Amino acid sequence: MSTAENDLKSFSAFVQERIASGEATELGLPELFDLWMLQRPSDAEHAANVAAINASINDFMKGERGTPAGKHSRELRTQYGLDDE
Repeated sequence: MSTAENDLKSFSAFVQERIASGEATELGLPELFDLWMLQRPSDAEHAANVAAINASINDFMKGERGTPAGKHSRELRTQYGLDDE
């Protein structure tokens, strides 16, 4: 079976699952296709995601915990001129 045939069967099964669960009622074909594509990263994207996760795990194991979310929130509010609420 060709790649195109496999992709078509995979997309069709994805859409049928969304219809059965009721998720497809508000979505059009382009939105369903976008969701399907998001669930199927390319080999390069998958490798990049795995590398990023491994790097984060390594950082965590070394004791690096990143920046508290509150600091980022303040910076974003300042950057976009939003009031502190």
